[in-house]
Amino acid sequence: MDQSLWALMISAAFFCATMTMTPGPNNILLAQSGANFGVRATLPHILGIRMGQSILHLSILLGLGALFESWPVLHQILKYLSIAYLLYLAYRVASSSVAGDEDKKDSRPMSLKEAALFQWVNPKSWMATITLCSAFTVTGEGYWLSAILGMLVFNLVGFPASFTWVFIGAAIRNKLNTAKRRMHFNWGMGFLLIASIPMVVH
Repeated sequence: MDQSLWALMISAAFFCATMTMTPGPNNILLAQSGANFGVRATLPHILGIRMGQSILHLSILLGLGALFESWPVLHQILKYLSIAYLLYLAYRVASSSVAGDEDKKDSRPMSLKEAALFQWVNPKSWMATITLCSAFTVTGEGYWLSAILGMLVFNLVGFPASFTWVFIGAAIRNKLNTAKRRMHFNWGMGFLLIASIPMVVH
C-alpha cells in the first residue's frame, strides 16, 4: 500500500473518530442503555451498530448511493422515515421504566437486530458512510482497496468509541438510585435524541 493511501486512511480514521465520538442518535442510545442496563447487556447493541453500519457501507459501495442520485424521492422518503423513527425512539427512551432493577421485567436494551436495522434510518450513519465512500476513496484500480480499507477503519475506530459512551452511561448508573433521578435522566436522553435530529438531517 503506497504512502498516499496510508495518508488517506489516517485522514479517514480521524473522520471516523469525529463521527463516532460526537453526540448522535447511536451514542445517546448507548449512554442511555449503559446507564439503565449496564455494559454487558448493551454489548449486542454495540455489535448490532457495527453489523448494520457495515452492511449499509457495503450497500452504498455497491450502488445504493447511485440509486438515490437517480431517484432523489427515495432519499426524501428515507429522511422522513428517519425523523419519524427518531421521534419514536425519543418517546421510548423518555418513557422507559424507572422501576428498580428487580421490577424491570418488561424493559430491555436494544437487540443486535434492532441496532443493525436502526443504522438504515439513522441519518448520521448515512452521512458518515456516504462521505467515506466518496471523499476517502481513490479512483481507478485502487478504488475497491481504499473502499474496503475505509470500512475496516470505520469499524476499528467505531467499536471502541461505542464502548466509551456505554461506559459513560454505566459510570453514572449508581447515581440513578431513585425513580425520580432515572425519570429525569431518561427525559434528558430523549430530549438529546430529539435535539440531534437537526444536526444530522439536512
